[in-house]
Amino acid sequence: MITLDVDKKTCKGDGRCVEVCPIQILKMNKNDHIPEFLPGGGERCINCGHCFSFCPPGSIKLSTMSVSDTVPFNHSQLPNAEQVQLLLKARRSIRTYKDAPVAKESIEKLLDIARYAPSGINRQPVNWMVVMGKEKVHDLAGRVSTWMEQLLEAKSPIAEALRFNISLEAWKKGEDRICRGAPCIVMAYGLKDDPMVPQSCTIAATYLELAAFGLGLGACWAGYLNMAINMSDDVRKFTGMSSRAAAGAVMMIGHPKYRYSRIPLRNPARVIWK
Repeated sequence: MITLDVDKKTCKGDGRCVEVCPIQILKMNKNDHIPEFLPGGGERCINCGHCFSFCPPGSIKLSTMSVSDTVPFNHSQLPNAEQVQLLLKARRSIRTYKDAPVAKESIEKLLDIARYAPSGINRQPVNWMVVMGKEKVHDLAGRVSTWMEQLLEAKSPIAEALRFNISLEAWKKGEDRICRGAPCIVMAYGLKDDPMVPQSCTIAATYLELAAFGLGLGACWAGYLNMAINMSDDVRKFTGMSSRAAAGAVMMIGHPKYRYSRIPLRNPARVIWK
């Protein structure tokens, strides 16, 4: 159970913490006019930290975290609207990499950022697995190519629809269109029976991709590998992922071989206004 303490000397009693609580388990005490949990609130608290994040004087302390445990935030440090727009529009999927390893420290930094991605009721169900080294990634891609060949031989509709034959033919000629010769693979995964895992993994991987761009690294979604982990016993065994887990997003990471100079066109947004 989570407990809540409030510094009565600094609390302004403005009630903003009560308003922003996602699951509405706070109320203002009528006597002191300070926030407190509703009955059973400590058991229902999702530990999101909204209450003290929105408290300027830092009067709130949870048993799980306090103001001293967190990083103060200065809104003036945020990029402006044009900079955010440029980041999102200029992001590119990078499939050509330099023949250079990615430092473990860089991946750790990306994962540290990605763990702040939102998840339903703050469940934070995402786990991570990292494959470091071009040789290991190449071995993994080889196992995926074997899986592709098996599906093609079985005349799987998936293999035909996704044109596995093209990637397989390239592989046999020495060209990796599965993991693109990336020196690193990052996988976001979680329990199969958790309905929040798929979208949580996707959101977290999106955070990681944008963060990679910010660090000067290139990233690309590894869809074939993602499918193979969830469908091939051999590929899953190679990764060591539990049979109870499912890969929700898989990302190639590396140093971009080339720099791009333009933002290409995209289709106009298709919108239904109600």
